[in-house]
Amino acid sequence: MGAVLANHHDSLTLSPAEHSVVRYTNESLIVQCRSPHPDVKLHWKSPKGEVIREHKGRIHIEQTAPDQLKIVFAHIVLADKGNWSCESTEGGPHSKSFDLIVYQKITFADNATILTVKEGQNATIYCEVKGEPQPNVTWHFNGQPISAETDATKFLILADGLLINKVTQSDTGEYTCRAYQVNSIVSDMQERTVLMKIEHKPFWTNKQFVSMQYAYINGTATISCEAQAEPPATFTWHRKQKHLHSNDKLYTIETDNYSSRLTIRVHNASVFDGYRCHVANHLGTIDRVKQLEQGEKPPVPVTFQLRGFNSNTFDVDVSVPRGQERGLMDVNGFRIEYMTELEFKTDGGKWTNAKRKDFPFEEGATFLITNLEPDTAYLMRAASRNLAGYSDYTKVEKYRTLSLEPRSSAGILLPVINHLLLPALAMWLLGH
Repeated sequence: MGAVLANHHDSLTLSPAEHSVVRYTNESLIVQCRSPHPDVKLHWKSPKGEVIREHKGRIHIEQTAPDQLKIVFAHIVLADKGNWSCESTEGGPHSKSFDLIVYQKITFADNATILTVKEGQNATIYCEVKGEPQPNVTWHFNGQPISAETDATKFLILADGLLINKVTQSDTGEYTCRAYQVNSIVSDMQERTVLMKIEHKPFWTNKQFVSMQYAYINGTATISCEAQAEPPATFTWHRKQKHLHSNDKLYTIETDNYSSRLTIRVHNASVFDGYRCHVANHLGTIDRVKQLEQGEKPPVPVTFQLRGFNSNTFDVDVSVPRGQERGLMDVNGFRIEYMTELEFKTDGGKWTNAKRKDFPFEEGATFLITNLEPDTAYLMRAASRNLAGYSDYTKVEKYRTLSLEPRSSAGILLPVINHLLLPALAMWLLGH
């Protein structure tokens, strides 16, 4: 048999013929070994020198022709890397081999995406990365890189994670573990992000608290209460010793994770009282009392008209009666509501979905309503505001924006009087 092989220069051939074959774990591979003569019997040997004899399983052989023997890898594992050889069963110097190079894609052992830690404790965010070759890992906090040297007192980068010393609320955010893998064949980058929440007792979001609020009879008053807490706190409202609930007659309470709003319908003077907002989670509680006092309803604006407009802006003049000194209940601002005529008809003549814009009061000031559609009819109305709430609205006015203007005049607000008089003046000039 050795003489048969010796008569052939290329004793055995492999297909594929590469000396090195690269595969990722869980991929498959088939390599065919071919002898120069049907009488030459073949076998495959593993990197450990073991002859592969199985005809089924994860690694097995298939005899497809007398002179051909295939080795089949159903799914490759890291342990399969090494030199695999095809040889004559009779021995001798004739053999062909290939190096199987096995890479493993980046994977993360832990899939948790949220970590909750109590304020003041140390926290470890785990990032156990697997891959072949072993990936390099970097850490980022809210998109910014973490430097173990610069932030040594705060952070310690471990082999399998990131240690954060004595967490505070400012440490709340997203921590991203980025794993890089670079080799001669391919490069890869994967990342996983963990949101770290710091458990803490409630604290007030709005530091500028005003303990007094005003409302007028037959109006409404909305008292807001905003607080941050982790886990989110529960909000309850109290008047004296009574726990308040939403009802159709007097109170409406709207609450989400971090705020609550109590709306009171002021039917008579009996509602003027102190209202306490109680905020609690398992780490602590806080309370605030808002005193609701009787005020005066502001006057309806006496002036509501356009001073100028273009294709996307109205310049609006709003004012209230002069010479009425109201002291604490002076008008301190205006609200303008507006919607297209088409929107008004679509909504059945209701203003529920109207756009609105609030302005502070300034003597002689005009107010700009911007981002309007060109050549469009708008319905508008206005109300004045003081510490007790809003006045009734003015009667509804209809105004139309200009069609799109040439670039040279874009953005210029045309006075209303010119817009009306210029066409008439042009006709008069043509007549003369």
